[in-house]
Amino acid sequence: AHGFAEMGAEVIKYTSLDDIYDKVTRNDIVVDYIDQSKAILNKFNVQPHCIDYPEELKPFMGRKIWVDTIDSINSNPSKWGIFVKPVKEKAFTGKIINSPKDLIGCGSESDNYEVLCSEVLNMKREWRCFVKYDEIADIKPYRGDYHYNYDPNVVDQILESFKTISGRPMGCSVDIAVVEQEGKLKTVFLEMNDGYSLGAYGLHHLDYAKVLSARWSQLLGVEDEYDFRKYR
Repeated sequence: AHGFAEMGAEVIKYTSLDDIYDKVTRNDIVVDYIDQSKAILNKFNVQPHCIDYPEELKPFMGRKIWVDTIDSINSNPSKWGIFVKPVKEKAFTGKIINSPKDLIGCGSESDNYEVLCSEVLNMKREWRCFVKYDEIADIKPYRGDYHYNYDPNVVDQILESFKTISGRPMGCSVDIAVVEQEGKLKTVFLEMNDGYSLGAYGLHHLDYAKVLSARWSQLLGVEDEYDFRKYR
């Protein structure tokens, strides 16, 4: 709200999505949780698509990724000791699975979720790179030991590869981490997150608003009023 207001936007606060649903137009930006934001996009027949692990960035991952199901992992101890996250966006928070107890909250009796599985990394610190129009707006740490820092050269390489992704989001995050592998520190790519509903993680309010605006404008096919690159 502060970011958009500072750029001259009219900011309308609401309590329930029902209060604004019928009033929202394609030129509006709704800042809300994922399900609420999707409801507005669905109103305009827009289905956002952002691949967590695009092929172009897999060389930077430093680990293997595969697909399985919750039930299969639960019933096979040989599959434990991995990190899982839902294929369905934000169905649950990704976590390391070492026993069935760790699967509590990862589904229900009727839902055998497909999950993305990966080898567990010895992560020292994690960051969120906020990307707007193929440029990094800022990089914010969100977990880990402050003694570690990423390799900016690797981040530059990740960004260059990101630019080759067809249909890539104009507003999104590219999460990275420093991990220890075989006694050496390495900067790796963790995952991409769509920018239509994205945690700010301390990003300056103006930059945050611009990231949201870039993605919403792209999805709805309208001019981004807050794309100020033309003034450079």
